[in-house]
Amino acid sequence: SISTSELELKLRYAPNEKFFQTQWNRFPVSLDAPVFSLTHTMAAKGVLGGDYTYHYTEAGFQKRFWFSAFGYTDVILKAGKVWNKVPFPLLIIPNANLSYTIQPESYSLMNAMEFMNDEYASWDVTYYLNGWLFNRIPLLKKLKCEVLSCRGLYGNLSDKNNPAFQQDLFRFPAGSTTMGHTPYVEAGVGIENIFKVLRVDYVWRLTYRNLPDVDKSGLRISLHMTF
Repeated sequence: SISTSELELKLRYAPNEKFFQTQWNRFPVSLDAPVFSLTHTMAAKGVLGGDYTYHYTEAGFQKRFWFSAFGYTDVILKAGKVWNKVPFPLLIIPNANLSYTIQPESYSLMNAMEFMNDEYASWDVTYYLNGWLFNRIPLLKKLKCEVLSCRGLYGNLSDKNNPAFQQDLFRFPAGSTTMGHTPYVEAGVGIENIFKVLRVDYVWRLTYRNLPDVDKSGLRISLHMTF
């Protein structure tokens, strides 16, 4: 068993960001403004029942870049590090998307808890061509939204957090491993605006394809309704 109590401090800077405000929530209406974030999570052993002392720092950047008639690109960059010796539930475990839907900042073809890291850097880049290609094809010109995407993560696990070198740490679950010098990368091509609400992507896993029980490619969908 493991027990933790955490305190989190988050700083967020988004100059010129605009929102649509409701009674209970607010929603960003444009992703053009750059968003910078810095988060630090800390815990102390013995405070509110916590079993471990640790510190985790994460920095992020997000922005939409416009290319005039050639569409736009949404970019999300993040990096983080766990500074202390901790068991694997407190390590950085990439967000594996086990459904068949498209989710930002998640990996469609990664298994749950496949990789264990205590430091990482990641990217999520999606390019919307805005009809640049389909406008030249008569039967497809009304779709107007070809999509290219690439997501990846480079991670590392130090010896102090590797149970292969530290006998007092929890063993990794079956199927979990550490990353080598190669980042995990998956890329996709898709079509948006099908029937005005549907997006369909086909995604390929480009690295770590020889690991057991992994999907090398697959179809993913999402619904996006506007009123």
